[in-house]
Amino acid sequence: MSTPQSVTTQQVNATPQYETIAGVVERLTFHSEESGYTVARLTRPRTTDLTTIVGSFANIQPGQTLQLTGFWRDHPQHGPQFQVVNYLSLD
Repeated sequence: MSTPQSVTTQQVNATPQYETIAGVVERLTFHSEESGYTVARLTRPRTTDLTTIVGSFANIQPGQTLQLTGFWRDHPQHGPQFQVVNYLSLD
């Protein structure tokens, strides 16, 4: 005899929630010349903590002001990061 099973359905959001942030590059933590993959720390208005940004950048430098489009993710080892999809230099 089979008993009815409760099926829980969760809506899986396959598309990340994109947003746009802006700030000044404080420092580069890692940069690969080959791929352009970069990890950097960003100072944003109205926040006291630095924001970690990750993505492919052609050539960003500390002190540069950027407008970034992307999504937030939680890295298991390094914590919250903003994954950049597009960026624009405001300098």
